[in-house]
Amino acid sequence: MTLTETDNPKKDARATVLVVEDDQPLLEFFSVLLRREGYRVLVASNGVEALEIANNNPDEPIDILLSDVAMPYMGGIKLAEILKEARPNIKVLLISALPVQEIISRCGPSFALDLLPKPFSVSGLSGKVKQLAAVG
Repeated sequence: MTLTETDNPKKDARATVLVVEDDQPLLEFFSVLLRREGYRVLVASNGVEALEIANNNPDEPIDILLSDVAMPYMGGIKLAEILKEARPNIKVLLISALPVQEIISRCGPSFALDLLPKPFSVSGLSGKVKQLAAVG
Protein backbone atom coordinates (compact mmCIF):
# COMPACT_ATOMS: atom_id res chain seq x y z
CA MET A 1 0.00 0.00 0.00
CA THR A 2 1.16 3.46 -0.79
CA LEU A 3 -0.41 6.69 0.36
CA THR A 4 1.27 9.79 -0.90
CA GLU A 5 0.44 13.42 -1.36
CA THR A 6 1.85 15.44 -4.15
CA ASP A 7 4.43 18.12 -3.44
CA ASN A 8 2.27 20.64 -5.28
CA PRO A 9 -1.41 19.94 -4.52
CA LYS A 10 -3.97 21.90 -6.48
CA LYS A 11 -6.72 23.49 -4.40
CA ASP A 12 -9.55 21.92 -6.40
CA ALA A 13 -8.06 18.42 -6.45
CA ARG A 14 -7.92 17.10 -2.91
CA ALA A 15 -9.80 13.86 -3.56
CA THR A 16 -8.24 10.54 -2.61
CA VAL A 17 -8.06 8.08 -5.48
CA LEU A 18 -7.55 4.34 -5.03
CA VAL A 19 -5.82 3.16 -8.21
CA VAL A 20 -6.03 -0.58 -8.89
CA GLU A 21 -4.18 -2.01 -11.88
CA ASP A 22 -2.34 -5.31 -12.32
CA ASP A 23 -0.02 -3.95 -15.02
CA GLN A 24 2.77 -2.44 -12.90
CA PRO A 25 3.98 0.16 -15.44
CA LEU A 26 0.39 1.39 -15.92
CA LEU A 27 -0.17 1.47 -12.16
CA GLU A 28 2.92 3.62 -11.73
CA PHE A 29 1.96 5.87 -14.64
CA PHE A 30 -1.57 6.45 -13.34
CA SER A 31 -0.36 7.17 -9.81
CA VAL A 32 2.31 9.64 -10.98
CA LEU A 33 -0.18 11.39 -13.25
CA LEU A 34 -2.79 11.73 -10.50
CA ARG A 35 -0.25 12.91 -7.93
CA ARG A 36 0.88 15.60 -10.34
CA GLU A 37 -2.75 16.66 -10.67
CA GLY A 38 -2.85 17.11 -6.90
CA TYR A 39 -4.76 14.01 -5.84
CA ARG A 40 -3.92 11.86 -2.87
CA VAL A 41 -3.23 8.39 -4.23
CA LEU A 42 -3.48 4.88 -2.85
CA VAL A 43 -2.24 2.08 -5.11
CA ALA A 44 -2.97 -1.64 -5.33
CA SER A 45 -2.08 -4.27 -7.92
CA ASN A 46 -5.33 -6.25 -7.62
CA GLY A 47 -8.77 -6.20 -6.02
CA VAL A 48 -7.78 -8.21 -2.96
CA GLU A 49 -4.94 -5.83 -2.17
CA ALA A 50 -7.27 -2.86 -2.69
CA LEU A 51 -9.78 -4.28 -0.21
CA GLU A 52 -7.00 -4.76 2.34
CA ILE A 53 -6.03 -1.10 1.92
CA ALA A 54 -9.63 0.05 2.36
CA ASN A 55 -10.29 -2.27 5.30
CA ASN A 56 -7.03 -1.40 7.07
CA ASN A 57 -7.75 2.33 6.73
CA PRO A 58 -11.47 2.67 7.54
CA ASP A 59 -11.11 6.33 8.52
CA GLU A 60 -9.15 7.24 5.39
CA PRO A 61 -11.49 8.77 2.83
CA ILE A 62 -11.45 7.13 -0.58
CA ASP A 63 -13.37 9.37 -2.94
CA ILE A 64 -12.71 7.63 -6.24
CA LEU A 65 -11.94 4.04 -7.20
CA LEU A 66 -10.00 3.90 -10.48
CA SER A 67 -9.76 0.23 -11.37
CA ASP A 68 -9.05 -2.07 -14.26
CA VAL A 69 -11.89 -4.50 -14.91
CA ALA A 70 -9.89 -7.67 -15.60
CA MET A 71 -7.30 -8.53 -12.94
CA PRO A 72 -6.14 -11.68 -11.15
CA TYR A 73 -7.69 -12.65 -7.80
CA MET A 74 -10.52 -10.11 -7.97
CA GLY A 75 -11.60 -7.93 -10.85
CA GLY A 76 -12.66 -4.32 -10.77
CA ILE A 77 -16.41 -4.93 -10.94
CA LYS A 78 -16.46 -7.20 -7.88
CA LEU A 79 -14.12 -4.81 -6.06
CA ALA A 80 -16.41 -1.88 -6.83
CA GLU A 81 -19.47 -3.78 -5.59
CA ILE A 82 -17.79 -4.59 -2.27
CA LEU A 83 -16.36 -1.11 -1.77
CA LYS A 84 -19.71 0.55 -2.56
CA GLU A 85 -21.29 -1.46 0.27
CA ALA A 86 -18.73 -0.23 2.79
CA ARG A 87 -18.30 3.24 1.27
CA PRO A 88 -21.56 4.16 -0.46
CA ASN A 89 -20.30 7.59 -1.57
CA ILE A 90 -17.28 6.26 -3.46
CA LYS A 91 -17.27 7.10 -7.16
CA VAL A 92 -16.17 4.34 -9.53
CA LEU A 93 -14.20 4.75 -12.73
CA LEU A 94 -13.49 1.45 -14.46
CA ILE A 95 -10.92 1.15 -17.20
CA SER A 96 -10.80 -1.72 -19.64
CA ALA A 97 -9.94 -2.90 -23.12
CA LEU A 98 -13.05 -5.10 -23.06
CA PRO A 99 -16.02 -4.03 -25.18
CA VAL A 100 -18.16 -1.44 -23.35
CA GLN A 101 -21.36 -3.45 -23.76
CA GLU A 102 -19.73 -6.50 -22.15
CA ILE A 103 -18.72 -4.47 -19.11
CA ILE A 104 -22.18 -2.95 -18.79
CA SER A 105 -23.79 -6.39 -18.96
CA ARG A 106 -21.40 -7.71 -16.29
CA CYS A 107 -22.27 -4.82 -13.98
CA GLY A 108 -26.02 -4.99 -14.24
CA PRO A 109 -28.50 -2.15 -14.72
CA SER A 110 -28.43 -0.77 -11.17
CA PHE A 111 -24.65 -0.41 -10.94
CA ALA A 112 -23.60 3.24 -11.22
CA LEU A 113 -20.16 3.67 -12.72
CA ASP A 114 -18.13 5.58 -15.22
CA LEU A 115 -16.15 3.72 -17.83
CA LEU A 116 -13.03 4.76 -19.68
CA PRO A 117 -12.21 2.35 -22.52
CA LYS A 118 -8.55 1.52 -23.18
CA PRO A 119 -6.67 2.94 -24.90
CA PHE A 120 -7.33 6.44 -23.62
CA SER A 121 -5.42 9.69 -23.54
CA VAL A 122 -3.78 11.28 -20.53
CA SER A 123 -6.22 14.19 -20.83
CA GLY A 124 -9.11 11.71 -21.04
CA LEU A 125 -8.13 10.08 -17.76
CA SER A 126 -7.31 13.36 -16.05
CA GLY A 127 -10.57 14.94 -17.19
CA LYS A 128 -12.70 12.00 -16.09
CA VAL A 129 -11.11 11.90 -12.61
CA LYS A 130 -11.50 15.68 -12.27
CA GLN A 131 -15.17 15.37 -13.27
CA LEU A 132 -15.78 12.69 -10.63
CA ALA A 133 -13.91 14.66 -7.96
CA ALA A 134 -16.04 17.73 -8.68
CA VAL A 135 -19.25 15.79 -8.08
CA GLY A 136 -18.27 15.66 -4.42
